[in-house]
Amino acid sequence: MAQGSEYVRWDDPSLAVKSDTNWRADYRRLQSWYRDKVLAVRPGEGHGGILLGSMLPREAVAKRPRLNFLSDEITDYALTRAEEVKSEGGTLERDRLLRNMLSSMPLCFNLFGALREWPDAAARALSTTLDLDVARVFNIVVEWAPDPKLHLHDRTAFDAIVRYVTTDGRPAFLGIETKYTERFSPERYCTDRYVELTESPEAGFKNGAWERLKGSATNQLWRNALLAHSLRSTSEYDRGHVVVISCEDDSAAEKAIAGLSAELHKPASLLRSTPYEALIDVLVCMPESACWAKKFRRRYLDLSQVRRRVS
Repeated sequence: MAQGSEYVRWDDPSLAVKSDTNWRADYRRLQSWYRDKVLAVRPGEGHGGILLGSMLPREAVAKRPRLNFLSDEITDYALTRAEEVKSEGGTLERDRLLRNMLSSMPLCFNLFGALREWPDAAARALSTTLDLDVARVFNIVVEWAPDPKLHLHDRTAFDAIVRYVTTDGRPAFLGIETKYTERFSPERYCTDRYVELTESPEAGFKNGAWERLKGSATNQLWRNALLAHSLRSTSEYDRGHVVVISCEDDSAAEKAIAGLSAELHKPASLLRSTPYEALIDVLVCMPESACWAKKFRRRYLDLSQVRRRVS
């Protein structure tokens, strides 16, 4: 039972959010179940002081910063990286990181913050699920952005960057975009620099693609792809891809991926994607990552505990 003076069952209707789709509601319920049954804390307050099943309470997080993470090591990395991002001039919402269980930001730390400790497992899982030649992973950074003056002239960033080498020693990278239940940002940005990069023959976009990709459905992923193209145009890398990782039933992510793919002559040369489920299926079979992978699956993917039963 969750501790605290305001005990509310994880599946209490008062914790539901009316604007949620049925799909998102199931994942919110999963986070509410995990908070109650695994973490044993009451629901926390969202905007306006409304209790949310997928939010951790401030007083609990103040005492136990680890609550939103799967290990002490991941917690330490997330807290350290939050300060680094701030010192680098970036932005990172600390409250979202520590309290929002439904957010893809702590999810990304729980995934790639863990894989930092197992580079061999990371290389095998990413190579298998993305169909890429990932021979050795040597660096992973969560919440990563380059010097804006050198690339898109703005703060476009990857949720994580994975640096690796291929079997023939070529330096390469994966620019990771993790999605859980959030949609890609609906904001529409289009600058002269975006148009310039999109129209460069080396980028591989079709004629006039920027006009179609600047729409809200594809804008964020388009910017991620442009950042990947700009990075791999430097002497630091021989190749690079933007990678979307999402739940296997995420139709919004699938739509964005399809939209970008349709505007590339050879989509696989710049864009790859995989569901969390496939990645975890590989990682759960490796001794070093098996225990963590099972925890990740229970925390984020196993909806069997919360699906509404229809008689």
